[in-house]
Amino acid sequence: MCANYEGFFKKFHETIDNCMDDVTRNNFANLETNSKRVAYLCSLPAIKSYDLRSDIEKSETGGEFPVKKDLEKARQLKDEGNKAVQKGDWAKALQLYSQSMVFVPRKETEELSILYANRSAALSHLEQYEETLSDIKRCLSLGYPRHLRYKVYERKARTLLVLKRNQEAITAFQNTISALDEAESLNKEKRQKMRTDAKLMLEILNKGLTLAGNPKDPEPLKKTPPKPKLPGKNNPQYPAASEAIQIDFDEKKGRYATATRDIQAGETLLIERPFSGVLLGEYSRTHCQNCFIKCSIPLPCPNCPNVVFCSEKCSDTAQKTYHSYECQILPLLWKSGCSVTCHIALRMITQNRKEYFNEISANIDEKPTGVYKTSDYRNIYHLVAHEDERTKQDFLHRSQMTVFLVKLLEISGYFDGKPREKPVEIDELKSMGVDEKHNEAVALIGGLVLKNLQILQFNAHEVFELQCPKPRVGKNIIKHNGKSVFLAGAIFPTLALFNHSCDPSVVRYFCGPYIVVKAVKNIKKGEEVAENYGPIFTTVPKENRQADLKEQYWFDCTCVPCQQNWPLYEEMTENYMRFKCDSDRPCPNVVAVPYDCQEFMIKCGLCEQHTNILKGLKSLQDTDMMYKLGRAAMEEGKYGEAIKKFVEILKLYDATLAPPYKSYYDCIQDMRRCMLALGNYSIV
Repeated sequence: MCANYEGFFKKFHETIDNCMDDVTRNNFANLETNSKRVAYLCSLPAIKSYDLRSDIEKSETGGEFPVKKDLEKARQLKDEGNKAVQKGDWAKALQLYSQSMVFVPRKETEELSILYANRSAALSHLEQYEETLSDIKRCLSLGYPRHLRYKVYERKARTLLVLKRNQEAITAFQNTISALDEAESLNKEKRQKMRTDAKLMLEILNKGLTLAGNPKDPEPLKKTPPKPKLPGKNNPQYPAASEAIQIDFDEKKGRYATATRDIQAGETLLIERPFSGVLLGEYSRTHCQNCFIKCSIPLPCPNCPNVVFCSEKCSDTAQKTYHSYECQILPLLWKSGCSVTCHIALRMITQNRKEYFNEISANIDEKPTGVYKTSDYRNIYHLVAHEDERTKQDFLHRSQMTVFLVKLLEISGYFDGKPREKPVEIDELKSMGVDEKHNEAVALIGGLVLKNLQILQFNAHEVFELQCPKPRVGKNIIKHNGKSVFLAGAIFPTLALFNHSCDPSVVRYFCGPYIVVKAVKNIKKGEEVAENYGPIFTTVPKENRQADLKEQYWFDCTCVPCQQNWPLYEEMTENYMRFKCDSDRPCPNVVAVPYDCQEFMIKCGLCEQHTNILKGLKSLQDTDMMYKLGRAAMEEGKYGEAIKKFVEILKLYDATLAPPYKSYYDCIQDMRRCMLALGNYSIV
């Protein structure tokens, strides 16, 4: 439950545990619903009397609490940015102006407008022209001082000229001339020169446009990556998945994915936005809180210095939902030491209004029918939680975490139905008890938080990006050697229905917040389409895999590598080839043929038919050269080209040989690395 043991939750948990006598424990053990467990714990004197204030004050990590902006710090960083400008270090100036913005209080709109103007100058020098225009728009909307506006209007006009948006440039030059009338601090000579230059540019632009027939300006370049889309038809029942995927069910395996047709390696099988996701605290000022992408030009939260956003769209989404409640309590979550899973359990609540849960609560125990929507909480509620297998101690520990999260919901204003206008003060945490007027909300919402903690144990996914070295000038970014870094946790309701295999048939990566699942091998119609929950058979011994899966996910793995005790990659022998029996009646047997075999017709030990290995050897003769070409394309960063080669090789392998063997997994591993390179990345 705790990400580390420096946080104060560990002490809270131990104190409450020690205060519970046998009668209290027995009373708790006899409770049969999540709502009753949380309500009972909240009613205990030990909870109501627990004072969190000193624990918070002692904590040196997780940011300042109470939450507040810091104008002095903002101005200090701005001054450092101005010094970087004087030295000509525009990249450093950009970084410092961005850091300064984070600390500017909401009411200081003029200070923030000046920072946006300064940052637009840095962006212009760094030739990031679309971003320059965005910052100029922001600075003007915040009321940039009128006597300085000529600067940003002229910058806007010059930037538009570079982008060949001449119609807009004309308007910007006209605005420059108008703004010069208010430039009181500018000396007359410089003002007159700027006015003359602007008029000259207007004359040139108007003549040029007239001669060209007044063409329309080119469309602004879109910097945000497009939302990924499935190339073919969606499954009508599970729209996040391709029509090549169906979800089946049996009592032993639960729900699982199978192929409705033959699937070729490289096909996209699922694209899904998370129902809920949370960025790790250490990335809260470098990555977008809403979509998890790296923010080189961040937008600050107007109310707290703890998070940034990549765009107005992401900021608006967060401010209208979860962040309006979490803004004041984020440092408490980070200081507590709770894991990202606990934070997701909270955000699954804060992203929807209390009324939403009131509406669905009456029928929440009935599985929803119809289209399986990612955004429907009821689909999350019915994912595997193994509630009937949990110990009373497990329930108690998770209920204690829930009590803490419920307290945060109360002080955030969630139970009152609207975010707080005033900052949360530390004295509000002198008791972990919740006001009795919220008893119904505590039972309902607290019960759902406790349920979320159980569900997330088995269904949450890590969100990662590749951190890649800066490329040489004129070269592609070589992403496949990048380091995969865990950024966030999230829950994807459709992907959560896929079962595990130690030899997975898919790979997953991220485009913004979307998870993209691609086939990494050829899959026959009717076969299970399995992902991987952690251990891979090529690198982890069977005993370790089985133990890890049993401990974390509570099941015994029965995938083919576990059943047949496949060797680790290092132990795969290259002394013989594993030919598929090609008899005229289907035979599942593998015909092992030594490399130095002189015969071409080999008898199958199962069906007693003969397999013509010469035919197979001929089809495989070009695979070495194809693999070298695929590797060469990969090393140059030409990932689409490399994937095509690896797909061709797998087709030839699958027609003739049966895994496991090294060259097969070399090809799959390299294709996997190429696919990961298609996802989120940052330059380090």
